[in-house]
Amino acid sequence: MISALDEISAEPVFVEPHPSGHRLEKLASGHRVVRPGVPPSRRAAPATGTRRAGWLVLHLLVALAPLALCFTQVRPGRGLLVDFSAALGFVALSVLGLQFALAARFTRSSAPFGIDAVLSYHRQISFFAVVAAFGHPLLLFVARDRYRVLLDVVHDPVRAQLAWVSVAALVVLMATSIWRRALRLSYPVWHVLHSVLGIVIVLAALGHAFLVHYYLGETWVRLVWSAYGAAFLWLAVWVRLLKPLRLGRRPWRVVELWPEPGGSLTIGIEPASRHAHKGFPFRAGQFAWILPSRNPFTPTWHPFSMSSSALRFRVEFTVKQVGEFTGSLRQLTVGDRVYVDGPHGSFTLEDNPGMGYVFVGAGVGVTPFLSMLATLADQGDRRPCWLFLANRREDQVTGVRHLARLQGRLNLRVVHVISRPGDQWAGERGRIDAGLLDRHLPLERRSLQYFVCAGGPMVGAVGQALGELGIPADRVHSEHFGMV
Repeated sequence: MISALDEISAEPVFVEPHPSGHRLEKLASGHRVVRPGVPPSRRAAPATGTRRAGWLVLHLLVALAPLALCFTQVRPGRGLLVDFSAALGFVALSVLGLQFALAARFTRSSAPFGIDAVLSYHRQISFFAVVAAFGHPLLLFVARDRYRVLLDVVHDPVRAQLAWVSVAALVVLMATSIWRRALRLSYPVWHVLHSVLGIVIVLAALGHAFLVHYYLGETWVRLVWSAYGAAFLWLAVWVRLLKPLRLGRRPWRVVELWPEPGGSLTIGIEPASRHAHKGFPFRAGQFAWILPSRNPFTPTWHPFSMSSSALRFRVEFTVKQVGEFTGSLRQLTVGDRVYVDGPHGSFTLEDNPGMGYVFVGAGVGVTPFLSMLATLADQGDRRPCWLFLANRREDQVTGVRHLARLQGRLNLRVVHVISRPGDQWAGERGRIDAGLLDRHLPLERRSLQYFVCAGGPMVGAVGQALGELGIPADRVHSEHFGMV
């Protein structure tokens, strides 16, 4: 492995750009290349901040608009606590319903944020909704003694029983999500349970609100909430039925498999149906949800970054086998069918153009950088790049084969950092910190764009190290792996 690493050139080399033109070409090597009309490296950065703000404002409006409508029905005499309790209930209902939109994986709404931010938001806003949902009945019990009779679930009216069904389903959903591994729930079982409980929670809560009737007295207010309920159900049907049907019409097949150091596996796929001529247009650094199954309804979709060039017809994923799902990928054989949902994500060069690029990754965190570097090589890009790659041992470096194929095609310097090296290792040791980065980065480092892909602790540590070197925060872009 040491010799393989030594073969990767650390000196800058250049190659002339390929001609442009939106077409599919076959090279002499046999590779098929998709030529975009405008090279991605030349695109200006989109107004990501504006898009983020727009989606956040829209999310808040959708979440709070029903609350404003319902409180046109507030009448004197019910008391502040009772009205505030109802407000918490309506907010919890609208926020929980909107979780179906997050699960739908709509590319346009999630792209400005990135997968780790969307998943983090999903968890945080769900916690807020849980607090609001439990606060609703608790405040009622504090406000009036007469509400405490609703604790007798068996003899409660239907409207109250529906509320308890919603609360009980929410408790189960929360417990199984937090302690899934402790309860030894497999991911497919948890995924189905999570989906079913989400639908039960929203339907029972809507039934409760309509039967209570206090704040939904006006017909137009009831129509708005009916529209919300229909939208929530449509999102659930889209995610679990319509989207799998659509993806089922565009199957892919495995055309190549090879093991990587560090317990990883690279899977090469190509379209397997009449859509084959379309290829898979993505931007380097993006990811897709993949499912190795003959049935697109199987609830085991997992997200992985592409490791191949965005200009190649064949799409590759490099996956580290660390769990039940990723371990099962070893059972794949050439010719097997897989499904792909994507592309997703904004961890891309196009969204963050610069005079040069610095990539910092750990282990399989190199995957999006392999795609970025391969794409830059296919474009003949002349900008300087640095790749800092951390691993435990020198024989566990994922992506060595990919990097070797890029030798002589890029202005690239690779710095391997080994935390537990053998006696023969002569390169960098320990961890990637400010001192190590300072030794290898140029003086004009503030003009570069920085991409970090690793586990949460390392992403934070590298971000702090870059801050110590005076790198502006808006030039540092990160993506966590292991979020799902």
